[in-house]
Amino acid sequence: MKIVDIAQRTPEWHAWRKDGISATSCAVIMGQNPDKTPLELWKELVGIVAPQDLSVIPQVRRGVKFEPLALQGFEDKYGKLALPFCAESSERPIIRASFDGVLDDGSPVEIKNLSEDNHLEVLVLRDKSPAFQLYRWQLLHQMIVSGAKRGYLWCWSPKHEPCCLIVDRDDILVKRIIQAEEAFWKLVETGVRPEPDPKRDLIPTDVLDLQAWRPLAQARREKEAKLAELKTQLKVLTKETKDIDSQLMPLLGEFKKVDALGVRITSYEVSGSVDWQGVAEELMAEIPAEVIQRHRSDSTVATRFTVNASFDEATAQPEPAPIVRVKAEQKLDEPVELSQFFGTFSL
Repeated sequence: MKIVDIAQRTPEWHAWRKDGISATSCAVIMGQNPDKTPLELWKELVGIVAPQDLSVIPQVRRGVKFEPLALQGFEDKYGKLALPFCAESSERPIIRASFDGVLDDGSPVEIKNLSEDNHLEVLVLRDKSPAFQLYRWQLLHQMIVSGAKRGYLWCWSPKHEPCCLIVDRDDILVKRIIQAEEAFWKLVETGVRPEPDPKRDLIPTDVLDLQAWRPLAQARREKEAKLAELKTQLKVLTKETKDIDSQLMPLLGEFKKVDALGVRITSYEVSGSVDWQGVAEELMAEIPAEVIQRHRSDSTVATRFTVNASFDEATAQPEPAPIVRVKAEQKLDEPVELSQFFGTFSL
């Protein structure tokens, strides 16, 4: 392990992370992160898209705020000193880690300040919890950097008891991780795109039949613009109608009904609606899971259209080209399919 003298969350730290593979990228590359695909990570590292600014997320800011307190809690409980620092693998410098804490034997301590619901779930399910299944990849990656045989996932909460879960080194899995991360980094260096996941990634424009798509997209944008215009008109007409209705109602006096000159009005009482979602949530703990499952309808596929009616292909900026870190003649002949090393995340 080679320790890097750099402060976490500084501009220099962000630049250093982009020149290698961080621990948080491990689950993504291995196809085990539900929120990001290898292609999305690749686009960030080659400069096509900007990484999400995690510092604006309240839960992330909360975790950073409590991290020193959580680390102190670990040290107090187990009587071991854990030092936070950044490091690279001595054998493979592209494999990097920003440790929350490292014990004297190299064992990493990964701190997670989860949401209340997720923390309680970890307390109940422990190593069967979704949080453990996701973050164990981070610790396995850190063990590659430090050479340790064990890592500790320290789930800490200011309201509930903490939970320490152990991740033991799996040499077969570690080998797969190293192979996958090295293959992924070659794709980053050469600017060669990973194979997109049809179920999770946007279809690349060079795969899409643009000749067929272009006229349909233009027609769809035109219809969207017309819909927006009509919705505006409808909103105005609805307001004008309500204004007239408010003037008609007083003319009924004590009567509840009228039918005169083509306008009919009937006033009647309506029972208050029942908040069935609230009822279900209140009774959920008392309803057996098998009963709920028996009454669940078959799953369906939903489709959401988002149309930019003002889009103009003639003035639109093209997608940035990937940053190539090696000479063109060194590019890979064929794309590497990362799923050959482990698999892809299943929705």
